[in-house]
Amino acid sequence: MSLGFCLQRRSRLRSLLVALLCMGAVSFAVDRSEAQQPQIGAEQLERYRALTPEQRVKIRDIIGSEQAAQLDRLLVGTSQASGGQKQATITAGVPTKLTYTVVAQNLSGVPVLDPVVRDNGVLLKNGDAVKTGGNQDNVLEVGEKWAWTYTVEVNGKIGDKVTNSVSVQGPDDQNSDSDMGNNSDGTVVTVLPPPGSYDLSVTKTVSVSDQQAPGGMPDEQNTEKRDDVLDKCNTWKQAQSGGYLGTRDTWDISSMPSGSTFDIRFDALSVPDRYVVQYPPGSVVFDSGWRGSQSRLDQKPQLYPGGLSGPGKGEKMGLFTKGSSSSMVVIVYGPEEGTRWHYEVRANCP
Repeated sequence: MSLGFCLQRRSRLRSLLVALLCMGAVSFAVDRSEAQQPQIGAEQLERYRALTPEQRVKIRDIIGSEQAAQLDRLLVGTSQASGGQKQATITAGVPTKLTYTVVAQNLSGVPVLDPVVRDNGVLLKNGDAVKTGGNQDNVLEVGEKWAWTYTVEVNGKIGDKVTNSVSVQGPDDQNSDSDMGNNSDGTVVTVLPPPGSYDLSVTKTVSVSDQQAPGGMPDEQNTEKRDDVLDKCNTWKQAQSGGYLGTRDTWDISSMPSGSTFDIRFDALSVPDRYVVQYPPGSVVFDSGWRGSQSRLDQKPQLYPGGLSGPGKGEKMGLFTKGSSSSMVVIVYGPEEGTRWHYEVRANCP
């Protein structure tokens, strides 16, 4: 069967099988009816690959657009399956080499001079490509493959994705490229946690420091600091009397056994005062509020925010149980000049 015969009848000969028969690439007969459009098989695809670029152009001139599109899809699919993969995984923290292979092809049509191939935005030099299926010039012809291969080393973090993209562009893609859907491609490498099990743990603690005095109280600079020792069990020990502004007594209770409980009793007299106990130092375990005479408080209510909590005399049993700390703190606030107050503490040993 002559090529001229085939070209004269190409409106009726629409299958790749018939076209190959016309080119002498196959030696068996086929049904030429337009109603039947045989699917392109692996054998026919390989025979097409064996043709010269000039023969391929003639073949595509014979077959219809539907078979030409199928042919292009198969050519792209088989070239992608021949090496590497689109997605991969690596282990976090393990240095790994990734080898990338970029392949540019002209699947059909006219030759393309100096196509532009960019890998992650970086121009690949056409002179560096390994060119097969044709010559070594800078014209990408039908049937040729231009390949670039390079290796990078990564040491990814868990959850990272190493993405890489590539694109090819001709001199007039908008008007001349019959399928721009295959002009770009890419790969994704996902970084996974290292194998094995783990044991997560979390704890939380809280401590109190630099606690401010209640509203309206003297600040640290206006507070007298004193030290005292409580060294007898089950016996009240009276603190030195105090007066105006603040007094901070730090009691040494190191000789009291662990498990001892502590009490306080006090007398603010008529001018209101306030007693605060901390154990360990910085952590409030008792706050008496303002204790004294209502008539005296009414004279200067601005000194006593929150109002009166009770009469001048009072007590609190079982303030705390001794633990690891060997100090307790008693702070007395007296914001009005002329005030006097008293208090005493006791340790109840087990």
